[in-house]
Amino acid sequence: MKEEYSFRFQVQKVDEALDGNESRHVHVLAKVFNQEKELVHEGRYRVKFNDIGVFPFPADIAGQVQTKSLQRLLMVELKRYIKPQRRFLSPGEYKPVW
Repeated sequence: MKEEYSFRFQVQKVDEALDGNESRHVHVLAKVFNQEKELVHEGRYRVKFNDIGVFPFPADIAGQVQTKSLQRLLMVELKRYIKPQRRFLSPGEYKPVW
């Protein structure tokens, strides 16, 4: 049986990447819940974005999440969360929303 997860994300901070590509790093707090709404995992991850795309840091995810399927799913969900917000994410600290 395939495990179903739900995700909650919150942007905490945005930094300039200083790599010459006008990239920024977003620090995202992620909470992963199972079907019974129990907290399975909580962690902070970095996501790099620029005009080309959105790139979560695989080392951050692999270092905190043990299950390979959850690692892949978290990568996809982080990309999906950040992509529509790219234009609006300016450098600075962000207030918690939950």
